[in-house]
Amino acid sequence: MRYLWRAAWLIAVWLFLWGEITVGNLVGGSLVAAFVLYLFKVDRMLATGTVRPLAALHFMFYFLVKLVEASLVVAWEVVTPRNRINEGIVAVPLAGVSDLLTTMVANSISLTPGTLTIDVGEDAKVLYVHVLHLRGVEQVRRDVHRLELLAIKAFGSDEAVSEMMTSIAAGDRNGRDDHR
Repeated sequence: MRYLWRAAWLIAVWLFLWGEITVGNLVGGSLVAAFVLYLFKVDRMLATGTVRPLAALHFMFYFLVKLVEASLVVAWEVVTPRNRINEGIVAVPLAGVSDLLTTMVANSISLTPGTLTIDVGEDAKVLYVHVLHLRGVEQVRRDVHRLELLAIKAFGSDEAVSEMMTSIAAGDRNGRDDHR
């Protein structure tokens, strides 16, 4: 049943993107939905967590705001003659709740201009982030932790969310209390 809801959602998005409901768009959307659901094996991906729509929207909104901010900073750097680049590499410890969430956070960082995830520790609990405009190590860590927290709230398992909120309340998450 969940497969049918997912397929219907993908078909609706397809129709929305094309802007009109036609037999061709409906058939095309159905084929694309079947291919996407087969290719990405959504059941296995979601077995490690869930999708909370409002939290997912919050995650996407936060990411888009950071994307626009970073794009403006990098664009300003390009058009002004003065060089304000102060680059560095920052090790950022993560909660390491799942490979999927770690990948999501790492990719979100890399998609943002001026930052790049250059390595993930072997145990997937540390991201090494290259920053073009390094103002402070703790600021980079706070930004990544905020992104991680939003990703866990949006896509993490109930246990991961509970564990994250407990550690934040206790202020003991790797000695950090920067999510409040």
